[in-house]
Amino acid sequence: MSNRGEQALLKQSTILMFAVAIAAIVTGFFSGSQSILFDGFFSLIATVIKVLMLITAKLIAKESNQRFQFGFWHLEPMVLLIEGSFLLLIAIYAFLSGMFGIINGGREVELGLVIPFATVLSVVCFAYFFYVRYRNRRLKSSLIQFDNISWLVDAMLSVGLLVSFLIALLLKTQGYGQWAAYVDPSILILLALSMLPPAFKILGPALRDVLGIVPDQLNDKVRGVMDEAKARHGFDDYISYVQKHGRARFIEIHIVLPAGYPLHSVATLDELREEISTALGQADAARWLTISFTGDRKWIA
Repeated sequence: MSNRGEQALLKQSTILMFAVAIAAIVTGFFSGSQSILFDGFFSLIATVIKVLMLITAKLIAKESNQRFQFGFWHLEPMVLLIEGSFLLLIAIYAFLSGMFGIINGGREVELGLVIPFATVLSVVCFAYFFYVRYRNRRLKSSLIQFDNISWLVDAMLSVGLLVSFLIALLLKTQGYGQWAAYVDPSILILLALSMLPPAFKILGPALRDVLGIVPDQLNDKVRGVMDEAKARHGFDDYISYVQKHGRARFIEIHIVLPAGYPLHSVATLDELREEISTALGQADAARWLTISFTGDRKWIA
């Protein structure tokens, strides 16, 4: 994966999202639409998160140092956890705001301003979402993958806004103007509910990484490889530990060799390491693999 390409795309995404946020806030203020304002503030917070992601991508590209000897991989799930938490809080706020709007009799909105805005915003957000998804097929960046969720959410918000304003316009033209005032707070509630799945989609993996929960898929793969190696080479036993922080995978394997195991030189152990490493998949900068050998079981207890 090209970290430089990742940073360039994150920077582009940040600038465009900031422009969308300012446009939405200004339009929401002059039109009187709280749902447009909500979209704007969501985009503004998304911009801040994107800045954090960009900083994280730059730190990950740096060499490890004395203070952070395993690099900066741990920052990636922390940023994603912040993003997911903000999405959840915004959804709760939007839901409550919509409920109070309905209780207070709805809101009048300047439809002649918000309908063209929602149309343009829908096109821009969906177009950029598909563009980023296409670019990330080559980059394979988890940061960009989760960052792109904000564009999908914004696109969904924009389409929801457009549909709601068209419904309000239809109600007004059909003589049901009193009901049109309830469209804005009603769509705010629906948008809040639609944001919950993306928020939990980000929070789930990020929380697992931050808490250090064992990644089942990686753990099963390591155990499968080692079970085969144990049977093939006659190892007495082994123990393995796996951990995941963002895209970084930490794998530690300790192998117990039987008494009298034929060791001609250290190169024999290196050959075993190479065989296990190859079986685990292609090595990259995000994989930390440690394989040790012992003849005493107490060292793996």
